[in-house]
Amino acid sequence: MPTGEPRFSELLQRAINRIAFLENKTRQVVFDELGYALGRQGGSAIQYWLYHQRVPARLEDVENLALIIAHRGGWEHESELRSFLSRAGHPHADALIRQIFPNDAIPSSAPAAQPAFIVGPPILKPHQFFGRTRELRRIFAALNSTPMQNVAVCGLSRSGKTSLLHYIHTITRTPAAALRPGQPQNWLDEPQRYRWVYVDFQDPRVCNREGFFVYILRQLNFPAPASLDLIQFVDIIVRYLVNPTVILLDEIQIALTNPEFTQQFWWSLRSLSSNLTDGKLAFVIAAQNQLPVLQNSLGKPSPFLNIFGHSIQLGPLSEEEARQLIQSSPIPFSQSDADWIIQHSGCWPALLQILCSTRLVALQENQTDEIWKADALANIQPYRYLLETP
Repeated sequence: MPTGEPRFSELLQRAINRIAFLENKTRQVVFDELGYALGRQGGSAIQYWLYHQRVPARLEDVENLALIIAHRGGWEHESELRSFLSRAGHPHADALIRQIFPNDAIPSSAPAAQPAFIVGPPILKPHQFFGRTRELRRIFAALNSTPMQNVAVCGLSRSGKTSLLHYIHTITRTPAAALRPGQPQNWLDEPQRYRWVYVDFQDPRVCNREGFFVYILRQLNFPAPASLDLIQFVDIIVRYLVNPTVILLDEIQIALTNPEFTQQFWWSLRSLSSNLTDGKLAFVIAAQNQLPVLQNSLGKPSPFLNIFGHSIQLGPLSEEEARQLIQSSPIPFSQSDADWIIQHSGCWPALLQILCSTRLVALQENQTDEIWKADALANIQPYRYLLETP
C-alpha cells in the first residue's frame, strides 16, 4: 500500500469528526451510534480501534463501518474510502467501492445491440418496453404522493408483471439516450431522491428471513450485521431510511406461503410502510391472483396485503400501444401482417413479442410465403389461455 496514506485510525477519526460536524453531535455520541450499528453495546470498540491504532479483526466490521460512514456522509471523497479499505487490508475494495459509490444512473447501452423482440424472458431494457401507460400513470402517482402509497399488480402468468416491475425499477434513472425518442420518463417530481430495490421471491438468496433482511439492507447500502433478526432489521431501516424508497416484491404468493415468513414478519413490513418511516417507504407487489383471491387461498387474513389500496389488473395492451411495439421492427411489417398480428395476439404483450419475432425471422430469411403464420400460431399455443381470458 502507498506509504503516504494515512493510517486506518486517522481515516476513521476524520470520518467521525465529519459526521459529528454534519449532524451537530459530540464525538462520543457518534462513537456509540457506530458501535450500536455494528451490534456492540456502545462505542468502546470504535474507541479501541482509534486510540490503539488497530484495524478491526473481522472483515464484516470493516465493511459495515464503510457502509455506515458513507450513509452518514463521513467520506468526503471516494479516495478516502479507498484508503480506508486499503489500510484495513480489504481483499475486494473495488467491488465494495462500486457498491457504496454507485453511478445512480443506469448505464447507457446501444439499443441496436439488443434483439428486436424478446421471447421468453422478461423485458429488462426500458427501450424495449411498450405500453402500460395507464398502469404506469396510476403506479407512479401513488409513489409520487406524500405519504407514498402501496400498489399491487395482479395478472395471469405471462401477462407482463415482471417486465412492468423491472420497468418501474429503472425507467426514471435511465439516460434519455438509452430510450426511444419521446419515451416518457418524467413520472416523478424528484426522481434522483428515490431508492429502488427489486426482490424476486424465486431467488434462493431471499427464501428465508435472514437472507431477505441482508439482501434488502445491502441493496440500500445500509449496515447488515451478522445474525440479523427481525428487530434489528426494522431498527436499521427506521434509523437509516431518509430518501423515498420503493421495494418491488415479485412473485409475492411464494413468500406468503413460505413458513419462514411469519405473521410477525408481515406485520413488521406493514408497520414499516404505514407508521415507522414517515411515509417514505412503499411496496409494489406482483401476484398472479387478485388480492381477495390471494387472501382466500391463504386460509387466513394477511396483515401485509391490507395496506394495498391500489390494485391493478394487467390485461392486454391497447391497440395503439400494440401497434407501436409492432412498428419497432427493424424491417417494417406490411399493414396486413400488422393487422394479422393484432388479431391473433389479442394485444397481449407476450404474444405480440412471439408473433413479431416469428415474422421478423421470416423476413430476414427472405421467406415470401405464409408459412410463418403457421409457425407463429404454433409458437403461441402454450399461452393461448391469455386469449381465453374474459
